[in-house]
Amino acid sequence: SPPMMQYRNFLSFLFFAATADFSSAFAPRAVATPRKSALALFPSENGDTANNQQQQQQPANNERRLREFVNLEPIQEPDVRRRRLEEDDRVRSQYVSFGDSLWDLRTEMDKLSVQLLNAISEGKERKELEARDKLRQVEQQDPELVYMLEISSHDAAKKEGRLEDAQEHYEKAMEARSCLPQFNLEGLWVGRYGSHGYELINVTYVGDSLIATKVTSDKNVPRGEITFQADLHPMRLLEQASLNTHSYKGPFLQPIELTDKAARKWGTRQLPRYMGLGQVAEEGFENNQWMEGQLIIIGEDYFSFAWTPIQQQIFFGRPSPELALKMLRESGVSPLRITKTWESPPTSDDDMQTQMDFVTRCFEVSDEVQEDQRDRGEVNGVDGYGCMFHTEDSDECYFE
Repeated sequence: SPPMMQYRNFLSFLFFAATADFSSAFAPRAVATPRKSALALFPSENGDTANNQQQQQQPANNERRLREFVNLEPIQEPDVRRRRLEEDDRVRSQYVSFGDSLWDLRTEMDKLSVQLLNAISEGKERKELEARDKLRQVEQQDPELVYMLEISSHDAAKKEGRLEDAQEHYEKAMEARSCLPQFNLEGLWVGRYGSHGYELINVTYVGDSLIATKVTSDKNVPRGEITFQADLHPMRLLEQASLNTHSYKGPFLQPIELTDKAARKWGTRQLPRYMGLGQVAEEGFENNQWMEGQLIIIGEDYFSFAWTPIQQQIFFGRPSPELALKMLRESGVSPLRITKTWESPPTSDDDMQTQMDFVTRCFEVSDEVQEDQRDRGEVNGVDGYGCMFHTEDSDECYFE
């Protein structure tokens, strides 16, 4: 009869809809809500048999869904990006990378310089030429030295009106500059400012000057103010090395020689450092002033800055996106909290809020002390951070 025919057609449609493979590139089935089979919609008298058949059919459905996402062609990389990456690889392949390889190269340069001077003093022209050729080849692998020499040649060519030569020297200088970690620190960094806790800074460059600006605030130096800066111009460094000046931009600083333990940890024996200025202030940004500091490069992933007169050093690392957003959100909506101090603990006669503030501050101080102890390796045998000295007889101490 017509009603029975319609009913059978309806059942056939349901079964077909539940089992047919409707693959579509515009509707990924992997995220679609699983449909029940016709056996589940109209179970048999033996429920276990229906459930077993459904379990056997489910992997087949999942396999069909997964087939939609296999053998997909990768997204084609834009030609502009591919050429840029190839150019970056070409430039970096010309120079020795930051680390022990660079320090070994500079040791070899020192030896060749001594050989050259000896050959000149002894009047041995052949040895002099050989030493010059070897030294020239080695020097071209040091990105910092190349940057310094090319900038000097650029300035001289520009002064003499040789603009094409000046442009050529400038391009070579920028290639070498791109391989130096001290010029690749742009962006957000996070560091612990003592009792103020962790704060965000943003590093930018004005020419060859590194500028670190507060992104989050504390009660001394608010957001938007410069926390420290350093002049990294190679000619300024050359002047400091030759004159050995003792102004706020000098003297020229030798790299920090790491302890064996620290060298194994960071994969380098030396850490280059540069003179800079760090800002300090009293509460409310009163009596703000600049003092001598040092920018210490640990690579493109870490660096630190030391406020030398007050013997404070802050270690900076890249924040995760989640941490950066959390700190930005909290600093944007929360007022600055003024830390309370007590000459003596409150008594039971004080109000409840005073007692709560005192207990909260006790927990905060405990956390600060425990974190410092962990840094020194004094808690549960934790491998703490070692002290890094420039030389054995130096009074300067740097913590990783």
